Amino acid sequence: MPKSPEKPVQKWHHPSEVMKLHKLKMKKKALQARIAGGILKTSLSDSKDNKNAALEDIISAKKRKNPFAKTDESKKFKLDVPSIFDESTDQTLFKLLHQTTPSTTCTSVPLTSFENILRKENEAEVVVVKAQGENDIPIDWTLKTKIRLWSEQQFSWSQKLKISEEASGTTGFVRCLDQNTGTNLDISPNSKFHQCCLYWQQPSLPWLTLFPRSSGKVSESDSSIVTNVAMKNALQEAWKDSLKSLFQLIRTKQCPYFYVCSNSFTVLFRAAGISGISDIHALITPTTRGFRQMLKQEDIEFRMPLKKKRTSDQGYETWDSTTGELEVAPDDEESPDEQWLQSMGINADDIKQINYTQAKIVHKAECEVDNSEQSLVLIEGVEVHALYNFLINCKSATSLTGPLAGIPPTLLAPVAFNGATLKALKVRESKVHVDNSYYHSLEISGPILPSTIHNLFSINQAEHSMSATFVNMASTLPFSKVLKSNEDKDPKRNSIFDKENLSDCGLSKKILQQFCKTDVCVTNIECLKYSGDNKTYTWT
Repeated sequence: MPKSPEKPVQKWHHPSEVMKLHKLKMKKKALQARIAGGILKTSLSDSKDNKNAALEDIISAKKRKNPFAKTDESKKFKLDVPSIFDESTDQTLFKLLHQTTPSTTCTSVPLTSFENILRKENEAEVVVVKAQGENDIPIDWTLKTKIRLWSEQQFSWSQKLKISEEASGTTGFVRCLDQNTGTNLDISPNSKFHQCCLYWQQPSLPWLTLFPRSSGKVSESDSSIVTNVAMKNALQEAWKDSLKSLFQLIRTKQCPYFYVCSNSFTVLFRAAGISGISDIHALITPTTRGFRQMLKQEDIEFRMPLKKKRTSDQGYETWDSTTGELEVAPDDEESPDEQWLQSMGINADDIKQINYTQAKIVHKAECEVDNSEQSLVLIEGVEVHALYNFLINCKSATSLTGPLAGIPPTLLAPVAFNGATLKALKVRESKVHVDNSYYHSLEISGPILPSTIHNLFSINQAEHSMSATFVNMASTLPFSKVLKSNEDKDPKRNSIFDKENLSDCGLSKKILQQFCKTDVCVTNIECLKYSGDNKTYTWT
């Protein structure tokens, strides 16, 4: 029999030899691509733009680039267009893509940078659009737990204070003095910075965290410090005196605003004239249907400005424009629908079942917005006094379990009041090294009030650029989403009178003028940037 042909024996290659062959193939392909497509363009970047980009990545909380990952430069056929214009690259590209006159395509002449495009002859003139900022900082009524200041240059203030600086800052804050005016106090940047980091709080128990308040799960080691009825009563009486003092300051326009922070909701009281509203008013968020029913039982009228309108195709339910709740006919009155059903011969048991089903539908619809931004409640005018009496006697405002059981809500204000404790925000100074560049950083933690942000930027030097990022208290975000309705707007109203009436509220004249404007910008802020070049603010 003829022998079958022997199969060729495959030669075994060492892994290093396989990798060498693979690299040779890749180099060969790359060489062919260079010959066919031309030399790749090298990306140009300014060192200042690199610093700004790195800082913006930190501020916007972008993920750091993996140094071991494959970069864009390894993509051989990708054309990398450089960015050489500060804050105008996107706008310039938009102009080029949407200009009406025809321009040379990218295939005829290779593009190296936007500078070459602008210098080309016989082309339409491209206007470089600069990022526009605002001259004033917007107002954000959201409570913040942390703020971080960034700058390439060193701050004019620091966390280390001299004796005279700490004393002058404390005196200026307690007496509500403007250190820019003629005073005998220390007017150094450190003294002004210390004055910006002070606030008033009640109650104040150093071993407990009373802001932000949490009603989460409690470990076995946590236990309430209030062990008997006498301690509870003492804390409640002191808290009532403090709330009474703050409410009187608000009514007499000697306090611009204050917060009442409980475990389940937060109340913001604002004096008449703040944000262009002529009457004293209060905002509560978040709320539940049960809480709103309690307000109704106390005959407290309120509105829900963030509530989305709901329509009913069957006509069973309608919205109450005052409270934002569903209107339901009282149980002791027979509605026209019931009379019609009785005339049709339907017995009373079936009518009762229909009413019960309708009540369940109404209850479910009202509970849909609980603990959301739509549940925000706005109370104005004389009804605010009724709310004050409600909070004084509200037992649900104080937790019954957990480490804060028996401890009344936390009061926060920018001015002194009866029983308040003067406290300072915690400051930590550091130096951050990112992409071969150093940035100066200041981290401030604690209850950041709305006026604190304005005070910090007011003491900053005009030519010193810096950015700030904030950690917002999520439950208070709806405070900055309430806009004035057309009914509240008064075209004849002048904020000058509000400014004069609130001249003793503890805010500086410049900041008070902005807080009293009718057309002031009110929005939630996560990042705020001040440019020392054009003296403007931008935010997100």
